[in-house]
Amino acid sequence: MGSKDVMTTFAERDIRQYFSEFEGWNVAPITGVQSAVGLYRASRNRLYHEEVAFIATSFDQVPGNEYIRALEALPSSRGSRVKKYLLTPQATDTSFVPPHVQVLLMRAFAFTDGDLVWLTKKKNARHYHCDPAPAPADPATPMVSSSP
Repeated sequence: MGSKDVMTTFAERDIRQYFSEFEGWNVAPITGVQSAVGLYRASRNRLYHEEVAFIATSFDQVPGNEYIRALEALPSSRGSRVKKYLLTPQATDTSFVPPHVQVLLMRAFAFTDGDLVWLTKKKNARHYHCDPAPAPADPATPMVSSSP
């Protein structure tokens, strides 16, 4: 049995929320493409055409060009409307993303102070009050006992 990364599971959950089965979308990972980028295909049939969405997932603070190249390498079929998306954590620098690639933000991950953090549900989060730690004793100062 293969194991799946937990972060990938959260990314797939976000993709399925953006492209809901209740709206007719079928979402599946793209296999057979030689790419280190996580790629997904969402499609649904409309009255006169098929809508197709290709989604690349990135967990980088500044996604590299490999994500855009992976999306551009995917074929667009005739008779379908194809859109391309990049799914990234919140607070990601997406200034380089071309205008024809739409950015979708993850609901479970964000960047804070340069670190990727998991956004927990607020109702389940516990906050603990921590007293500041005492200053470390200077080894040059002799120990003074307060007992008589």
